[in-house]
Amino acid sequence: MSLKIVASFSTLLHISIIAVGLNTTEAHAQNLQIENSWLQKAQTTSSSPVKGKYFQSADGKSQGHAIINHTTLPSHQFNPETAPNIWITPLPVNGEIYEPDMDMSEMPLPSGINEKLRKQVDAERSEFNQKKKTSNRSILNDNPTPEAQISNTKEMGVNLPPGGGTPNDNHIAVGNDGKFVSVMNTVIRAHKEDGSIIRVFSLSNFALTNKPIDTIPKLDRTFDPRVVYDPVADRYVVVFMQGTTHKNSIIVIGFSTTNDPSKTWNVYKIPGTPLVDTIWSDYPILSQTEQDVFFTVNLLANGSSWEEGFREAVIWQFNKSDGFNGKPLRKTFYHNLKYEDVPLWSICPMQNSPMPTGPDNYFLTVRPYSKQNDSVFLHRVSLPISSGNAEWSLTALKSPIPYGFPPSALQPDTAYKLRTNDARVLSGVRIGKEIHYFQNSANFQTKQAHIMHGTIHRLPTVNRRMEIAGPEFSGPYITAKLFTHDSFDLGYPAVAAAKLEQGKDGTFDPSMLVTTVFSSQWHYPSTGVFYINRYGEYSKYYPMRKGDSIIYYNFIPKGEQRWGDYEGIQAKYNEPGVFYAVGSYGAKNLGMWAHVAKITINDTVYNNPISSIEVFPIPTSEKLQIEFQLPQASGIVGFLYDANGKAVGSTTGTKYYYDTSSVITELVAHGFTEGKSPEAVNYSPGMVPCFYAYCQAGTHRFAVHTSHLAPGVYFLKVQAENANFGIGNTKEITRKIIID
Repeated sequence: MSLKIVASFSTLLHISIIAVGLNTTEAHAQNLQIENSWLQKAQTTSSSPVKGKYFQSADGKSQGHAIINHTTLPSHQFNPETAPNIWITPLPVNGEIYEPDMDMSEMPLPSGINEKLRKQVDAERSEFNQKKKTSNRSILNDNPTPEAQISNTKEMGVNLPPGGGTPNDNHIAVGNDGKFVSVMNTVIRAHKEDGSIIRVFSLSNFALTNKPIDTIPKLDRTFDPRVVYDPVADRYVVVFMQGTTHKNSIIVIGFSTTNDPSKTWNVYKIPGTPLVDTIWSDYPILSQTEQDVFFTVNLLANGSSWEEGFREAVIWQFNKSDGFNGKPLRKTFYHNLKYEDVPLWSICPMQNSPMPTGPDNYFLTVRPYSKQNDSVFLHRVSLPISSGNAEWSLTALKSPIPYGFPPSALQPDTAYKLRTNDARVLSGVRIGKEIHYFQNSANFQTKQAHIMHGTIHRLPTVNRRMEIAGPEFSGPYITAKLFTHDSFDLGYPAVAAAKLEQGKDGTFDPSMLVTTVFSSQWHYPSTGVFYINRYGEYSKYYPMRKGDSIIYYNFIPKGEQRWGDYEGIQAKYNEPGVFYAVGSYGAKNLGMWAHVAKITINDTVYNNPISSIEVFPIPTSEKLQIEFQLPQASGIVGFLYDANGKAVGSTTGTKYYYDTSSVITELVAHGFTEGKSPEAVNYSPGMVPCFYAYCQAGTHRFAVHTSHLAPGVYFLKVQAENANFGIGNTKEITRKIIID
């Protein structure tokens, strides 16, 4: 039920409040709780009358507010050609390219850093390492992870010196024409396709203008830049922060007016103190949909510790077309987002992949400052601003394996440790019906810093025409695993979807490329990538740029050297299998440089026909994937046996499904409610199939739920009635599977 309750605070403001999902009494009570000062404060920075909107889940556990109809006039247009072309002439020093010296300073730590917990985790790791026997190994004799079926070609690489601060805060966006933008704390660079620099300018130059509308103050404390590219509009969006107190906190957002990032940008000033005067904004993360761009920030109180200073994490939603065309920028501001009355920390937007399409956007929150936790919170904003009906919702989930606060990463001189910050979600992609997310995490067995890869299945709002599941999986659920390395500490993951081809039913190949930084007591800080194919198999780890030295800045304590705070990667939208990634490494001057690489992936699993049938993952716990190719239409029958040869059916008998597609689909063989029964199929006694599907020619994927089965060894037999599987000449395949 939706109610609209108008409560005008003055004839000039026209402020109203809308309550969603409440009865009249509840709406009235909740509206009374909304502080008038929020709307009044928001109105001071809006050129149109604002409204307030309240959201609450049916069980009352999650709640949130939104400021809607907030509009910002463009500040001015900025032309990079009018800015000093800084650091454009590199200086050769002993064969290395170094740029002129600049004042270096430490950028703000991301909010949420628990110093007490960091020291505790590091101390536990030190004690653990002292007790175990270790051998001194280098990258030359380090035993590699088994090679997956992938060839990785690095076509281009460029080393970039730091901007005016540490850490680098790397991010990247590449256009369809091959030009790309790399940003790094205080600097933005426009590159040609070969990596050569078109122009370099400071983020502070965005304030330069001759004709201001709403003058942006001097930008003297810029940090945390992010950049995205819109492949449909063929334009770029840059967001960065200014100021670390309420007196100078603003968010600057720039929209390129052409596909050339060295030309004119439309610039807007967004309040860093959107609701009250004693907070400032920190740590933005970007995503985009077809019409809108989103970014999230944490709001912090002035001069407080992390325990006391955090106020809330919020979501900004902007209309891209307004920004690209220099019009008043329509915005919605989602705030006071809570679960069980506790503010949610550090919200990470998920990238809609492999193209930024669709009307809605998902976001993730975890408990990043916990030593060990399994809570995951799935946010969703349902519609674009232009609809006038966008709503926020929250779903609480549990990870099957816990994540935890990661220890500091080691360097060859172990006195100089690198911060891994915390376990917040740093990057994620939505591919069809699933979300894949990545976060720094402790490896509780080895006490190293590694990468947690979680997958959320069965998104609650996705059209699952080709997926029908049983009651035990009626909602979203998570599977997870840790990407590990026996030598490296890993950190700051960023992910991009690998394939751009879309099936006839709207599904995509779920392959991904992930970039991280790595270091160890035997390896200088470096950057690299790993690949995840459509079967969820990891490639070996590929170093992209090996470090030359430790990272050490003498104005930062030895054991607290900065690393990260984030890295960047993007697939080139019009060139499948091509990626641009940027990551940090230790340079010869003991500083932190960045490396940009163009990477081409040749996935032989994707390119080659399936010879017979693929069954994965093994072992499994919730869902067993079965993938095969058919040269012609055929019925497919599946039988499951335990280790003693006894047939194992589903809990409700044989499941039937009729599939008319000829592309990769996910058909969950448990709890089917529609379909076509097999015709003239005779089964021997004791051979009742657990599923039957009629499939057209093409590539197909089934998912058989296994959560109701006891742990142990089973055998899966799959038969094709009228065709052979793949490029082989067999109609029957048997695979051993393990349920854990």
